[in-house]
Amino acid sequence: MGLSHITVIVATILGGLLSSGCSKTAPSPQRTQTVVKNAAARPSTTKNLGVIQLTNRFETQIDLGKGTSCTITPQMSGHHTLLLTLAFGSKNAEGIPTGLCVTQVTATSNQPFDITVNDMDLAFTPRLVE
Repeated sequence: MGLSHITVIVATILGGLLSSGCSKTAPSPQRTQTVVKNAAARPSTTKNLGVIQLTNRFETQIDLGKGTSCTITPQMSGHHTLLLTLAFGSKNAEGIPTGLCVTQVTATSNQPFDITVNDMDLAFTPRLVE
């Protein structure tokens, strides 16, 4: 058996392996469904708070309605960059606190900002005053 016979045999085996390894079979269809109910009829849930005047390292409390408030504490972390700590709190009808959610985000002073926390969408422009 010569070198040319071995080369032909190896090429035939590799060709058979490649053709069987590259064959595609159609994947079984999987059901993926995304349901959006009344998306067009649903009103915007974003609450626009406008421009909020903030002082570095001082808390600003904002009433969001329905017993919910947000306390924003800014901290300068760059020339115009702010690290905002947002604490959302809720109270029941008796005025007893029922929930607290705290998050930190980075924002730019004088630039519009959007955030979604739980089921609440907020939009505001943080403005750092000196």
